[in-house]
Amino acid sequence: MSWKQIRVNKSLFAAKWPLILLLGTTGYCLNSISVYQAVRFTTTINTSFINAFNPILIAFVGYILHHERVTRVQFLGFVLSLAGVLCIIFQGNLGLIIRLKINPGDLFMVGSVIFWSIHTVLYKNKASGLPERPMFTLMMLGGLLITLPMTLLENRAYHWSWVSRIKTVHVLGILSLNIFPSVLAYQFWNGALKKISANRVGIFLYLIPLYTTAISILLFGESLRLYHILGGLLIFVGVLLVTSNGSEKNSEKVMLSQD
Repeated sequence: MSWKQIRVNKSLFAAKWPLILLLGTTGYCLNSISVYQAVRFTTTINTSFINAFNPILIAFVGYILHHERVTRVQFLGFVLSLAGVLCIIFQGNLGLIIRLKINPGDLFMVGSVIFWSIHTVLYKNKASGLPERPMFTLMMLGGLLITLPMTLLENRAYHWSWVSRIKTVHVLGILSLNIFPSVLAYQFWNGALKKISANRVGIFLYLIPLYTTAISILLFGESLRLYHILGGLLIFVGVLLVTSNGSEKNSEKVMLSQD
């Protein structure tokens, strides 16, 4: 179905190839690489709480790219959420802040959040009117086009040593990553962006820490620390301030247009 629609609309998609490549690079290449690098160095609980900062950055990127107005309440929400992220990154320890001692995994996760925010805002404002399934296919191919050379260079450097160590559990893990967080999650996300605003879609990201924390504690024996709770609360309050304020403005606009 996707390939048929791509052939039918080939001139339309050909004219949009720079946008498609940029969406594939930010959402399907750099974002994914950053996440998988992050969990090599830091805990999954840390990555999930930092990921909850995403709705704030989506609003911030919307302001940078499309000059969407930011109110004082939204700015306060951004500051609170940023404080929450820093609390988690530095483990609530002032000494680590002064020495700038940072886990590289946390920095990779911040990078992932930035790339995903750019992808979301660009898709919502530039591509949400295009056919969804062929766009998804083309963005995946765009991400693959950027990722493949880096993959070949990395494997050449390590002499493809991982091939001899492949086990059944690794194959099952790769299949799960491709089916659930890659194909299905991206399709649901892009489908939501076609129906509601990027800010409203972003709200649901703060559910990720709840699910991830529960799974991490039950399956991997990770611990929920006080700084996770404090940082998570600051992020959550910040998200509420940014998104609820934006929702009120949107509601007022709808009421005025109906009048």
